[in-house]
Amino acid sequence: MEEQKDPKEENQEYSFLQETIKENQGGIRKFFFRAAGWGLVFGVCASLSFFALKPMLDERFQDNPQEVTIPQDEDEVEGEEENQDQEQTQPVILNDDSYRQMQQELKAASVKAGKSMVEIVGWTESQGEAKEASGNNISGLIVADNGRELLVLGKKIPEEEAEKLQIVFCDGQSYPASLKKSDSILGFGIYAVNRADILDTTWTQIETATLGSSNVVKNGDVVIAAGRPFGVNEAVGYGLVVSNEDRAELTDGHYQLLRTDITGIENGSGFVVNRDGAVVAVIDQNMAEEGNEKLITGYGISDIKNIIECLSNGKSVPYIGIRGGDVTNEIEEAGVPQGIYVKEVEVESPAMAAGIQSGDVITCIEDIQITSYDIYHSVLMRKSEGDKIIIKGLRQGADGYVDIEFNVTVGSKK
Repeated sequence: MEEQKDPKEENQEYSFLQETIKENQGGIRKFFFRAAGWGLVFGVCASLSFFALKPMLDERFQDNPQEVTIPQDEDEVEGEEENQDQEQTQPVILNDDSYRQMQQELKAASVKAGKSMVEIVGWTESQGEAKEASGNNISGLIVADNGRELLVLGKKIPEEEAEKLQIVFCDGQSYPASLKKSDSILGFGIYAVNRADILDTTWTQIETATLGSSNVVKNGDVVIAAGRPFGVNEAVGYGLVVSNEDRAELTDGHYQLLRTDITGIENGSGFVVNRDGAVVAVIDQNMAEEGNEKLITGYGISDIKNIIECLSNGKSVPYIGIRGGDVTNEIEEAGVPQGIYVKEVEVESPAMAAGIQSGDVITCIEDIQITSYDIYHSVLMRKSEGDKIIIKGLRQGADGYVDIEFNVTVGSKK
Protein backbone atom coordinates (compact mmCIF):
# COMPACT_ATOMS: atom_id res chain seq x y z
CA MET A 1 0.00 0.00 0.00
CA GLU A 2 1.30 3.41 -0.94
CA GLU A 3 1.78 5.75 1.96
CA GLN A 4 -0.65 8.61 1.91
CA LYS A 5 0.70 12.12 2.57
CA ASP A 6 -0.85 14.51 4.94
CA PRO A 7 -2.62 17.28 2.93
CA LYS A 8 -1.02 19.93 5.14
CA GLU A 9 2.44 18.57 4.36
CA GLU A 10 1.61 18.58 0.63
CA ASN A 11 0.52 22.18 0.79
CA GLN A 12 3.71 23.13 2.59
CA GLU A 13 5.83 21.24 0.03
CA TYR A 14 4.44 23.25 -2.94
CA SER A 15 3.88 26.50 -1.19
CA PHE A 16 7.02 28.04 -2.83
CA LEU A 17 5.44 27.53 -6.23
CA GLN A 18 2.34 29.42 -5.26
CA GLU A 19 4.39 32.28 -3.90
CA THR A 20 6.46 32.46 -7.10
CA ILE A 21 3.35 32.64 -9.26
CA LYS A 22 1.90 35.43 -7.20
CA GLU A 23 5.12 37.43 -7.46
CA ASN A 24 5.25 37.01 -11.34
CA GLN A 25 1.64 38.17 -11.78
CA GLY A 26 2.37 41.31 -9.84
CA GLY A 27 5.47 41.99 -12.00
CA ILE A 28 3.50 41.63 -15.22
CA ARG A 29 0.92 44.10 -14.05
CA LYS A 30 3.62 46.57 -13.04
CA PHE A 31 5.38 46.14 -16.39
CA PHE A 32 2.12 46.66 -18.26
CA PHE A 33 1.23 49.85 -16.42
CA ARG A 34 4.79 51.13 -16.72
CA ALA A 35 4.78 50.52 -20.52
CA ALA A 36 1.37 52.14 -20.86
CA GLY A 37 2.58 55.17 -18.94
CA TRP A 38 5.68 55.58 -21.05
CA GLY A 39 3.60 55.08 -24.21
CA LEU A 40 1.25 57.85 -23.12
CA VAL A 41 4.16 60.17 -22.40
CA PHE A 42 5.73 59.34 -25.77
CA GLY A 43 2.45 59.95 -27.59
CA VAL A 44 1.98 63.35 -25.95
CA CYS A 45 5.57 64.35 -26.78
CA ALA A 46 5.19 63.16 -30.37
CA SER A 47 1.96 65.13 -30.80
CA LEU A 48 3.47 68.29 -29.39
CA SER A 49 6.55 67.88 -31.59
CA PHE A 50 4.40 67.35 -34.69
CA PHE A 51 2.39 70.50 -34.10
CA ALA A 52 5.56 72.47 -33.37
CA LEU A 53 7.27 71.26 -36.54
CA LYS A 54 4.20 71.32 -38.82
CA PRO A 55 4.78 74.86 -40.22
CA MET A 56 8.38 74.00 -41.07
CA LEU A 57 7.37 70.67 -42.63
CA ASP A 58 4.61 72.32 -44.66
CA GLU A 59 7.08 74.88 -45.99
CA ARG A 60 9.62 72.22 -46.86
CA PHE A 61 7.24 69.89 -48.65
CA GLN A 62 5.69 72.75 -50.63
CA ASP A 63 9.05 73.68 -52.15
CA ASN A 64 8.06 71.85 -55.34
CA PRO A 65 4.87 73.51 -56.60
CA GLN A 66 2.74 71.98 -59.32
CA GLU A 67 3.78 72.83 -62.86
CA VAL A 68 1.50 75.34 -64.52
CA THR A 69 0.05 74.50 -67.93
CA ILE A 70 -1.75 77.18 -69.95
CA PRO A 71 -4.09 75.57 -72.54
CA GLN A 72 -3.07 76.62 -76.03
CA ASP A 73 -5.50 77.66 -78.75
CA GLU A 74 -5.48 74.25 -80.43
CA ASP A 75 -7.65 73.06 -77.54
CA GLU A 76 -10.33 75.69 -78.02
CA VAL A 77 -10.30 77.50 -81.37
CA GLU A 78 -12.23 74.86 -83.29
CA GLY A 79 -15.22 75.04 -80.95
CA GLU A 80 -15.23 78.84 -80.97
CA GLU A 81 -15.18 78.96 -84.76
CA GLU A 82 -18.14 76.55 -84.92
CA ASN A 83 -20.12 78.77 -82.52
CA GLN A 84 -19.32 81.84 -84.60
CA ASP A 85 -20.42 80.09 -87.80
CA GLN A 86 -23.74 79.22 -86.15
CA GLU A 87 -24.20 82.81 -84.99
CA GLN A 88 -23.54 84.15 -88.48
CA THR A 89 -26.28 81.94 -89.99
CA GLN A 90 -28.90 83.37 -87.63
CA PRO A 91 -30.61 86.63 -88.62
CA VAL A 92 -29.78 89.60 -86.39
CA ILE A 93 -32.78 91.58 -85.16
CA LEU A 94 -31.95 94.90 -83.50
CA ASN A 95 -34.50 96.42 -81.16
CA ASP A 96 -34.77 97.69 -77.60
CA ASP A 97 -34.88 94.16 -76.19
CA SER A 98 -31.77 93.04 -78.04
CA TYR A 99 -29.94 96.16 -76.84
CA ARG A 100 -30.94 95.50 -73.22
CA GLN A 101 -29.96 91.86 -73.56
CA MET A 102 -26.52 92.78 -74.87
CA GLN A 103 -26.06 95.25 -72.02
CA GLN A 104 -26.94 92.53 -69.52
CA GLU A 105 -24.55 90.09 -71.19
CA LEU A 106 -21.72 92.61 -71.13
CA LYS A 107 -22.36 93.45 -67.49
CA ALA A 108 -22.37 89.75 -66.55
CA ALA A 109 -19.15 89.20 -68.51
CA SER A 110 -17.45 92.15 -66.81
CA VAL A 111 -18.52 90.91 -63.36
CA LYS A 112 -17.15 87.45 -64.14
CA ALA A 113 -13.86 88.86 -65.42
CA GLY A 114 -13.60 91.23 -62.46
CA LYS A 115 -13.28 88.32 -60.04
CA SER A 116 -9.93 87.43 -61.59
CA MET A 117 -8.56 90.99 -61.74
CA VAL A 118 -6.43 92.54 -59.01
CA GLU A 119 -4.49 95.70 -58.30
CA ILE A 120 -0.70 95.46 -57.97
CA VAL A 121 0.82 98.08 -55.67
CA GLY A 122 4.55 98.71 -55.31
CA TRP A 123 6.30 101.05 -52.93
CA THR A 124 9.62 101.98 -51.44
CA GLU A 125 10.46 103.06 -47.92
CA SER A 126 12.38 106.30 -47.62
CA GLN A 127 13.35 107.61 -44.17
CA GLY A 128 10.79 105.37 -42.56
CA GLU A 129 7.93 106.54 -44.78
CA ALA A 130 6.25 104.38 -47.42
CA LYS A 131 6.20 105.86 -50.91
CA GLU A 132 4.13 104.31 -53.69
CA ALA A 133 5.66 103.65 -57.10
CA SER A 134 5.50 106.61 -59.45
CA GLY A 135 2.51 106.62 -61.74
CA ASN A 136 -0.70 104.69 -61.26
CA ASN A 137 -0.86 101.26 -59.71
CA ILE A 138 -1.19 98.54 -62.30
CA SER A 139 -3.84 95.97 -63.01
CA GLY A 140 -3.13 92.25 -62.70
CA LEU A 141 -4.83 89.01 -63.68
CA ILE A 142 -5.02 85.76 -61.71
CA VAL A 143 -3.75 83.23 -64.26
CA ALA A 144 -2.82 80.11 -62.26
CA ASP A 145 -2.64 78.34 -58.90
CA ASN A 146 0.37 76.05 -58.45
CA GLY A 147 -0.73 74.66 -55.09
CA ARG A 148 1.66 76.88 -53.15
CA GLU A 149 1.11 80.30 -54.72
CA LEU A 150 -1.60 82.20 -56.50
CA LEU A 151 0.01 83.61 -59.64
CA VAL A 152 -0.85 87.01 -61.12
CA LEU A 153 0.11 88.40 -64.54
CA GLY A 154 0.87 92.09 -64.87
CA LYS A 155 3.26 94.63 -66.30
CA LYS A 156 6.53 94.68 -64.41
CA ILE A 157 7.00 97.49 -61.89
CA PRO A 158 10.64 98.67 -61.95
CA GLU A 159 12.59 97.21 -59.03
CA GLU A 160 13.84 100.62 -57.89
CA GLU A 161 10.20 101.67 -57.47
CA ALA A 162 9.00 98.53 -55.72
CA GLU A 163 11.02 97.37 -52.75
CA LYS A 164 7.80 95.86 -51.48
CA LEU A 165 4.74 94.60 -53.36
CA GLN A 166 1.14 94.15 -52.42
CA ILE A 167 -1.82 92.71 -54.29
CA VAL A 168 -5.36 93.89 -53.67
CA PHE A 169 -8.08 91.42 -54.65
CA CYS A 170 -11.61 92.24 -55.78
CA ASP A 171 -12.92 91.93 -52.20
CA GLY A 172 -10.64 94.78 -51.10
CA GLN A 173 -8.30 92.56 -49.09
CA SER A 174 -4.58 93.12 -49.69
CA TYR A 175 -1.76 90.60 -49.29
CA PRO A 176 2.04 90.75 -49.54
CA ALA A 177 3.38 89.59 -52.90
CA SER A 178 6.67 88.96 -54.66
CA LEU A 179 7.84 89.10 -58.26
CA LYS A 180 8.29 85.45 -59.25
CA LYS A 181 9.70 85.98 -62.75
CA SER A 182 9.76 88.70 -65.38
CA ASP A 183 10.73 89.28 -69.00
CA SER A 184 12.00 92.62 -70.24
CA ILE A 185 11.08 92.10 -73.91
CA LEU A 186 7.33 92.31 -73.35
CA GLY A 187 7.70 93.90 -69.93
CA PHE A 188 5.51 91.27 -68.22
CA GLY A 189 5.95 89.81 -64.77
CA ILE A 190 4.34 87.04 -62.78
CA TYR A 191 3.61 88.02 -59.18
CA ALA A 192 3.06 85.42 -56.45
CA VAL A 193 0.88 85.48 -53.34
CA ASN A 194 1.34 82.75 -50.73
CA ARG A 195 -1.85 80.66 -50.69
CA ALA A 196 -1.60 80.18 -46.93
CA ASP A 197 -1.93 83.96 -46.43
CA ILE A 198 -5.23 84.26 -48.28
CA LEU A 199 -8.35 84.35 -46.11
CA ASP A 200 -11.31 82.06 -46.76
CA THR A 201 -13.51 85.11 -47.36
CA THR A 202 -11.23 86.15 -50.22
CA TRP A 203 -11.22 82.67 -51.76
CA THR A 204 -15.01 82.81 -52.08
CA GLN A 205 -14.79 86.03 -54.12
CA ILE A 206 -11.94 85.37 -56.57
CA GLU A 207 -11.50 83.17 -59.64
CA THR A 208 -8.70 82.18 -61.99
CA ALA A 209 -9.12 83.99 -65.31
CA THR A 210 -10.41 82.27 -68.42
CA LEU A 211 -7.94 82.90 -71.26
CA GLY A 212 -9.75 82.97 -74.59
CA SER A 213 -8.46 83.02 -78.15
CA SER A 214 -7.46 86.24 -79.85
CA ASN A 215 -7.04 84.37 -83.14
CA VAL A 216 -10.82 84.22 -83.64
CA VAL A 217 -11.49 87.85 -82.69
CA LYS A 218 -12.79 89.79 -85.70
CA ASN A 219 -13.01 93.46 -86.51
CA GLY A 220 -16.33 94.72 -85.19
CA ASP A 221 -16.54 92.27 -82.27
CA VAL A 222 -17.89 93.76 -79.06
CA VAL A 223 -15.32 93.75 -76.24
CA ILE A 224 -14.88 95.06 -72.70
CA ALA A 225 -11.89 96.99 -71.36
CA ALA A 226 -11.42 96.20 -67.66
CA GLY A 227 -8.84 96.59 -64.94
CA ARG A 228 -7.31 100.09 -64.78
CA PRO A 229 -7.47 101.32 -68.41
CA PHE A 230 -9.08 104.56 -67.17
CA GLY A 231 -6.82 105.04 -64.15
CA VAL A 232 -9.34 103.86 -61.54
CA ASN A 233 -10.44 100.47 -60.25
CA GLU A 234 -13.72 98.74 -61.08
CA ALA A 235 -14.36 100.91 -64.14
CA VAL A 236 -15.15 99.16 -67.43
CA GLY A 237 -15.65 100.35 -70.98
CA TYR A 238 -17.55 98.78 -73.84
CA GLY A 239 -16.60 99.09 -77.49
CA LEU A 240 -15.51 97.36 -80.67
CA VAL A 241 -12.36 95.81 -82.07
CA VAL A 242 -11.24 98.04 -84.93
CA SER A 243 -8.06 96.18 -85.95
CA ASN A 244 -6.71 92.68 -85.43
CA GLU A 245 -4.06 92.54 -88.16
CA ASP A 246 -1.21 94.64 -86.77
CA ARG A 247 1.74 92.85 -85.17
CA ALA A 248 4.42 94.09 -82.82
CA GLU A 249 7.80 93.04 -84.24
CA LEU A 250 9.84 92.55 -81.08
CA THR A 251 13.02 90.62 -80.30
CA ASP A 252 12.62 86.90 -81.07
CA GLY A 253 8.89 87.19 -81.68
CA HIS A 254 5.98 88.83 -83.50
CA TYR A 255 2.85 89.43 -81.44
CA GLN A 256 -0.69 90.20 -82.58
CA LEU A 257 -2.14 93.54 -81.50
CA LEU A 258 -5.85 94.08 -80.90
CA ARG A 259 -6.92 97.71 -81.25
CA THR A 260 -10.26 99.00 -79.97
CA ASP A 261 -12.28 102.20 -80.23
CA ILE A 262 -12.42 102.48 -76.42
CA THR A 263 -10.72 105.59 -75.08
CA GLY A 264 -8.55 105.18 -71.99
CA ILE A 265 -5.50 106.90 -70.53
CA GLU A 266 -2.06 106.72 -72.09
CA ASN A 267 -0.52 104.75 -69.23
CA GLY A 268 -3.57 102.62 -68.48
CA SER A 269 -3.33 98.91 -67.72
CA GLY A 270 -5.76 96.06 -67.77
CA PHE A 271 -7.29 93.50 -70.08
CA VAL A 272 -9.64 93.21 -73.03
CA VAL A 273 -12.45 90.72 -72.45
CA ASN A 274 -14.94 89.18 -74.88
CA ARG A 275 -18.69 88.76 -74.36
CA ASP A 276 -18.15 85.45 -72.59
CA GLY A 277 -15.88 87.00 -69.97
CA ALA A 278 -12.72 85.42 -71.42
CA VAL A 279 -9.56 87.52 -71.69
CA VAL A 280 -8.47 88.09 -75.31
CA ALA A 281 -5.78 90.77 -74.87
CA VAL A 282 -3.40 92.29 -72.33
CA ILE A 283 -3.50 96.09 -72.54
CA ASP A 284 -0.25 97.88 -73.31
CA GLN A 285 -0.70 101.49 -74.34
CA ASN A 286 2.93 101.63 -75.46
CA MET A 287 1.70 99.68 -78.49
CA ALA A 288 -1.04 102.21 -79.37
CA GLU A 289 -0.89 103.84 -82.79
CA GLU A 290 0.82 107.16 -83.11
CA GLY A 291 -1.84 109.83 -82.95
CA ASN A 292 -4.28 107.47 -81.21
CA GLU A 293 -2.37 106.94 -77.98
CA LYS A 294 -5.53 106.88 -75.88
CA LEU A 295 -7.34 104.19 -77.88
CA ILE A 296 -6.97 100.97 -75.90
CA THR A 297 -4.57 98.48 -77.50
CA GLY A 298 -3.29 95.16 -76.24
CA TYR A 299 -1.29 92.06 -77.08
CA GLY A 300 -3.50 89.24 -78.38
CA ILE A 301 -3.62 86.60 -75.65
CA SER A 302 -3.03 83.68 -78.06
CA ASP A 303 0.50 84.84 -78.91
CA ILE A 304 1.60 85.25 -75.31
CA LYS A 305 0.16 82.15 -73.62
CA ASN A 306 3.49 80.35 -73.85
CA ILE A 307 5.19 83.40 -72.28
CA ILE A 308 2.69 83.32 -69.40
CA GLU A 309 3.25 79.60 -68.88
CA CYS A 310 7.02 79.98 -68.90
CA LEU A 311 7.04 82.80 -66.34
CA SER A 312 4.43 81.08 -64.16
CA ASN A 313 6.76 78.13 -63.77
CA GLY A 314 9.60 80.42 -62.71
CA LYS A 315 11.51 79.93 -65.97
CA SER A 316 13.28 82.55 -68.03
CA VAL A 317 11.84 83.27 -71.49
CA PRO A 318 14.32 81.82 -74.04
CA TYR A 319 16.31 84.59 -75.73
CA ILE A 320 18.58 84.71 -78.76
CA GLY A 321 18.39 88.40 -79.68
CA ILE A 322 17.17 88.61 -83.28
CA ARG A 323 14.75 91.07 -84.84
CA GLY A 324 13.58 90.21 -88.29
CA GLY A 325 10.74 89.38 -90.61
CA ASP A 326 9.37 86.74 -92.93
CA VAL A 327 10.76 86.44 -96.43
CA THR A 328 7.54 87.00 -98.36
CA ASN A 329 6.92 85.84 -101.92
CA GLU A 330 7.73 89.35 -103.19
CA ILE A 331 11.04 89.42 -101.33
CA GLU A 332 11.85 85.88 -102.48
CA GLU A 333 11.23 86.91 -106.09
CA ALA A 334 13.84 89.63 -105.57
CA GLY A 335 16.43 86.91 -104.93
CA VAL A 336 16.31 86.50 -101.13
CA PRO A 337 16.12 82.83 -100.02
CA GLN A 338 13.12 81.56 -98.08
CA GLY A 339 13.39 81.80 -94.29
CA ILE A 340 13.42 84.72 -91.87
CA TYR A 341 15.43 87.81 -92.69
CA VAL A 342 17.58 89.19 -89.84
CA LYS A 343 17.05 92.95 -89.65
CA GLU A 344 18.89 93.55 -86.39
CA VAL A 345 20.99 91.66 -83.84
CA GLU A 346 20.91 92.95 -80.28
CA VAL A 347 24.20 93.94 -78.68
CA GLU A 348 25.66 91.40 -76.23
CA SER A 349 23.00 88.87 -77.21
CA PRO A 350 23.56 85.14 -77.80
CA ALA A 351 23.02 85.79 -81.52
CA MET A 352 25.82 88.36 -81.63
CA ALA A 353 28.12 86.10 -79.61
CA ALA A 354 27.52 83.31 -82.15
CA GLY A 355 28.30 85.57 -85.14
CA ILE A 356 24.83 86.13 -86.61
CA GLN A 357 24.65 89.39 -88.55
CA SER A 358 22.06 91.69 -90.04
CA GLY A 359 21.18 90.53 -93.55
CA ASP A 360 21.52 86.82 -92.73
CA VAL A 361 18.62 84.54 -93.58
CA ILE A 362 17.84 81.84 -91.00
CA THR A 363 16.53 78.67 -92.60
CA CYS A 364 16.86 75.92 -90.00
CA ILE A 365 17.06 75.35 -86.23
CA GLU A 366 17.91 71.85 -85.01
CA ASP A 367 16.82 70.31 -88.33
CA ILE A 368 13.46 72.14 -88.22
CA GLN A 369 12.81 74.24 -91.31
CA ILE A 370 12.16 77.90 -90.46
CA THR A 371 9.83 79.40 -93.03
CA SER A 372 8.20 82.08 -90.85
CA TYR A 373 8.84 84.10 -87.72
CA ASP A 374 5.99 82.26 -85.97
CA ILE A 375 7.79 78.94 -86.50
CA TYR A 376 11.06 80.47 -85.31
CA HIS A 377 9.39 81.74 -82.11
CA SER A 378 7.60 78.43 -81.51
CA VAL A 379 10.83 76.44 -81.80
CA LEU A 380 12.68 78.87 -79.53
CA MET A 381 9.99 78.67 -76.84
CA ARG A 382 10.56 74.92 -76.57
CA LYS A 383 14.15 75.58 -75.47
CA SER A 384 15.51 76.58 -72.07
CA GLU A 385 18.17 78.99 -70.92
CA GLY A 386 21.57 77.34 -71.35
CA ASP A 387 20.53 74.99 -74.17
CA LYS A 388 23.03 74.78 -77.02
CA ILE A 389 21.44 74.77 -80.48
CA ILE A 390 22.63 74.83 -84.09
CA ILE A 391 21.17 77.53 -86.33
CA LYS A 392 21.67 77.23 -90.07
CA GLY A 393 21.18 79.94 -92.62
CA LEU A 394 22.47 81.80 -95.64
CA ARG A 395 24.63 84.87 -96.00
CA GLN A 396 25.09 86.94 -99.11
CA GLY A 397 28.61 86.92 -100.52
CA ALA A 398 30.29 88.11 -103.69
CA ASP A 399 28.90 85.20 -105.67
CA GLY A 400 25.47 84.98 -104.07
CA TYR A 401 24.25 83.37 -100.87
CA VAL A 402 26.43 80.80 -99.10
CA ASP A 403 25.59 78.36 -96.32
CA ILE A 404 26.42 79.40 -92.76
CA GLU A 405 26.05 77.62 -89.42
CA PHE A 406 26.09 78.96 -85.86
CA ASN A 407 26.44 77.34 -82.43
CA VAL A 408 24.15 79.36 -80.18
CA THR A 409 23.68 79.13 -76.42
CA VAL A 410 20.12 80.16 -75.51
CA GLY A 411 20.04 82.97 -72.96
CA SER A 412 17.46 85.11 -71.19
CA LYS A 413 16.67 88.80 -70.96
CA LYS A 414 15.35 89.52 -67.48
